Amino acid sequence: MCDQLEHTQANLAQLEQEIDQLLSNDPQARRLLAVTEFGPLTVVVLRAELGDVQRFTRMDQVVAYVGLDIQVKQSGKWKGQRKLSKQGSGRVRRLLYLAALRSLHEKHSPFKDYYQRLLDRGMKKGMALVAVMRKMIIVAVHLLKTQDFYDANKVGIQWVS
Repeated sequence: MCDQLEHTQANLAQLEQEIDQLLSNDPQARRLLAVTEFGPLTVVVLRAELGDVQRFTRMDQVVAYVGLDIQVKQSGKWKGQRKLSKQGSGRVRRLLYLAALRSLHEKHSPFKDYYQRLLDRGMKKGMALVAVMRKMIIVAVHLLKTQDFYDANKVGIQWVS
């Protein structure tokens, strides 16, 4: 068991080194790493799961691809509930959720300010957290598509491409 643990730890260390090397050689990944709420693992998963972001013509396509779009189930006079479609990548949603939670604990996070503005408007905490996740994916795709550098002051601005 000890040998297996040591072997697994060595493999993990080698994988982390390879991921760091890939991140340092990818200019788009470095652009995403400028977002303080995104760690290396988040950036790697975003780059792998999104692929070529130029194939998305609108941001709502990216939001739907990730599964953060709203789905309404209703029929005739019956009005159902509005829920997330969850038809996209669960891995990306999970990492965005963790990044959104992390942003709430940072001192000077524009995503935390955005979350607080939503709460002040009367939005529920869970819905506000999903809105922060949505904002994070929009920011990430905007940075990848336009080759802009991350500016925390622009997070509150609605980007439409």
